Amino acid sequence: MHRLVQEHATTSVKMVFLEDKNLDMRRYNAPTLCTEVAAIFVGDNGEPPANRDICVYPVGDTCQSISPLNQCCDPMTYPLLFPRSEYSWNTGMEHVEERRTAKRTRVTQLQYYAYRLSQRNGFSILHNSGKLFQQYIVDAYVKTEGSRLHFLRQNQKDLRVELYRGLLDALECRAHNENIRTGKLIILPSSFQGSPRHMQQNYQDAMAMVLNFGKPDLFLTFICNPSWFEILNSMEGVQRPEDRPDIIVRVFNMKLKELLEDICKHGIFGTVLAYIYVNEFQKRGLPHAHILLTLDSESKIRTKDDIDKFVSAELPDPCTDLRLFQIGTKCIVHGPCGTININSPCMRDGQCCKSFPKQFKDDTEENVNGYPIYRRRATEPVQVGKYSIDNGWVVPYNPWLLKKFNAHINVEVCASVKSVKYLYKYVYKRHDAASVKIQKEGALDHDEILSFVAGRYVSAPEAIWRLNEFNLSHKSHTVVRLAVPLPQQQPIAYQDGQEAQAIERAALRKTTLTSWFELNKNDPSAHNVY
Repeated sequence: MHRLVQEHATTSVKMVFLEDKNLDMRRYNAPTLCTEVAAIFVGDNGEPPANRDICVYPVGDTCQSISPLNQCCDPMTYPLLFPRSEYSWNTGMEHVEERRTAKRTRVTQLQYYAYRLSQRNGFSILHNSGKLFQQYIVDAYVKTEGSRLHFLRQNQKDLRVELYRGLLDALECRAHNENIRTGKLIILPSSFQGSPRHMQQNYQDAMAMVLNFGKPDLFLTFICNPSWFEILNSMEGVQRPEDRPDIIVRVFNMKLKELLEDICKHGIFGTVLAYIYVNEFQKRGLPHAHILLTLDSESKIRTKDDIDKFVSAELPDPCTDLRLFQIGTKCIVHGPCGTININSPCMRDGQCCKSFPKQFKDDTEENVNGYPIYRRRATEPVQVGKYSIDNGWVVPYNPWLLKKFNAHINVEVCASVKSVKYLYKYVYKRHDAASVKIQKEGALDHDEILSFVAGRYVSAPEAIWRLNEFNLSHKSHTVVRLAVPLPQQQPIAYQDGQEAQAIERAALRKTTLTSWFELNKNDPSAHNVY
């Protein structure tokens, strides 16, 4: 590499993250308060490229390109992680089961990297390589997802979809135009987790649950705490939590399951009829989950006394519970921002986008534009770090959950049905993205037309979460989608050149809706379809 730099003229460039107010700042926000390695790439629907230009310069020879699927790609890209030049995954890798049959099974790319990234006894160069470890994780996931999407594209290039009526019209016109080509390519199906179709269908499923069970009663945001003792006790030497995203996501996944068990099985808020949750990995270096809960009629939060019973927006009393006070001042204090900290990430045009600090209130107001205004009594400020904090800076929380989990758990009461659409669209807002500009180092760019790239942003925690196949989202109930097409408007998937056979099959095929009614024709309650 040193010889290449000397022999070829190079230009130093840097990547600049931009915040465009015309974009959705929930997805295009800039990275804040974290030092992490991430991948930003451009593609259809935010998908990674299937092929990358990986060039090898043999000494005394010309440039040669190798495939990212080559088993020598990883050891050549990361010589420090593979000092013995061990081969990485290849398309013919197999696993021999330790049984009498010695059955051989194909090892997928995802399975290989999940195995490679697992912690084992003894010293591991990979897990002690800091940011290089993060880069390896991100690179492994990008290659895995790129291969999966490439497979979908290559195996569906001849599979087309068209409406029944459109296919009939196309066949009728074929006599006039033999070169007619019907339908459109299927690019990214809803079965691919995190795809736009997948998130849109999840949102529609959530709306069906709202029709059946009613509006949600509570909205929780649960953020991983890197200071959990389970994480700190797993650090080796001078490692910091951000150096081990594999441990962070495993601990957070266990904590999330425990939180849901406390809520749904132990009923700390009452009996839960339905719930949904979505995990996110915004540019903060830590995973977090959004949870929406719907309670039964006896557990509904109806009065301000019910709100005060479960949600507090005041600092804990250090004289009553010192432990809760110490956790609260670290985990549920917003900012601070405004005039005392104008560089806070929440600042927009000199104002806090979350409207902090909040006004003091002696009593809770039950419903103001879909949300309650919580009780925040005026008290003497307390010193938190270099700032003086009062109840106006406190994020609403549940004291029992805060003390048990020692993490930021924002608990909001949904006081009106007005909040439903916003909350569910917020939860299912698709993958995180970045608006970036490539700029020459040391040069002042005066161009009025800038090159903006709306790129998908994949951090190391998200990469390791997906490689371990943890749930990105989950809901308490299964929602079956019943197709309700207009006459001759049902979609038909077919191979190119087999349009006539597809029409014959479609004429005999029943929709999921008609099949449902036939199966449950003697059950009146089953006709209550949403």
